[in-house]
Amino acid sequence: MLTPITRGVETGQAAKPAWPSMKMRPAAFDPPTCSSEAEGRGGGETAGSKKIRFAEAVEATATSDTTAPDRSQVRSQKGRTTHGYHKILNVTMSCVLVAGDGDEACANCGKQGSDTVKLRKCTACRLVKYCGVDCQRAHRKQHKKACKQRVAELKDEQLYSQGHERQEGDFCPICALPILFPRVDHSFFKACCMKRICRGCSLAARKRGMFNCPFCRAPLPGDDADALAMVQARVAKKDPEAINFLGEKYCEGDFGLEKDRRKAVELWTEAAELGSIEAIFNLGVAYYYGDGVQEDNAKGIEFWSKAAMQGHVVSRHSLGNHEGRKGNYDRALRHYLVSAKMGYEESVEMIKMMFMDGIATKEHYAEALRGHQDAVEEMKSHDRDEAKRLGY
Repeated sequence: MLTPITRGVETGQAAKPAWPSMKMRPAAFDPPTCSSEAEGRGGGETAGSKKIRFAEAVEATATSDTTAPDRSQVRSQKGRTTHGYHKILNVTMSCVLVAGDGDEACANCGKQGSDTVKLRKCTACRLVKYCGVDCQRAHRKQHKKACKQRVAELKDEQLYSQGHERQEGDFCPICALPILFPRVDHSFFKACCMKRICRGCSLAARKRGMFNCPFCRAPLPGDDADALAMVQARVAKKDPEAINFLGEKYCEGDFGLEKDRRKAVELWTEAAELGSIEAIFNLGVAYYYGDGVQEDNAKGIEFWSKAAMQGHVVSRHSLGNHEGRKGNYDRALRHYLVSAKMGYEESVEMIKMMFMDGIATKEHYAEALRGHQDAVEEMKSHDRDEAKRLGY
């Protein structure tokens, strides 16, 4: 399962791994600054015996060495925080008139467009035109079904065509290469500058005698209290990633903070409004599983969709899990192919399972393997290979 899980800050020690169990509720995630490389919870009932293994695999797609939150804590905080939801998602849709010409006929009265009669398209679906507001209102009942269907098609086109490049926070700011998944195993998070530095660049800096942050040159925090002070200083300056990271610390009760998931959601909401993609993902987890807010799967999916369209790989994989759980295997496969080609191995494994159960084709699996391998090759460097060889 997913939940915002903090990865730990480098204080001269390796980052602290933390994975929630898919069999229970999510734990916490790790952003470009701190969220975990968690998976979306998926699985569920399937239609047909051949699809049982795939469904079970979706349900167990994340591994964990972290204790998941207590269900009673989750239930006790449901329904508390919903503010900022529409502002972040910017979800608006209406069938109103927009400027435009055309020589077609009004969909309601049949009046032809001319120099004196300007027809305007329905802004929701852009399938039909009207000569005025009255005709549009009169035709609304008849047009509503086709309009909604086309709007859904347009949303899908946007969802599947955007977000094929990884978000900025997935790149090491020193070597400018994307960081391998899971990021916690291949990078260090720096509380001083909210940057995630790959282990290759960190090792190279130490070999040159640089033991401070290789990006901003600040001394490493001596303990959790020092790290928290660094984070709070950046929160005061409205750094969205610092605000998101602090939310994750409240979610987990880390850095000596009292565990408060309602506070975490409030911080993620603020961070999302300021532009943090990781915070949008964390809000998706919170709403999808009802952690600190009233459980609302639809809202969770909307947050994940927004993050996925901005290159958040785990959100994309989570959408695939959600669709697989519902039995929408074609849609799940499309999501998995995108995240697999962005270097996410769990998506490759899910496509392999679908292929073995006859849900995906051999060509789909081969495409996923090639795309994943290409992505992994782009993430390699001499310094990273040396860090791996030395176990750094």
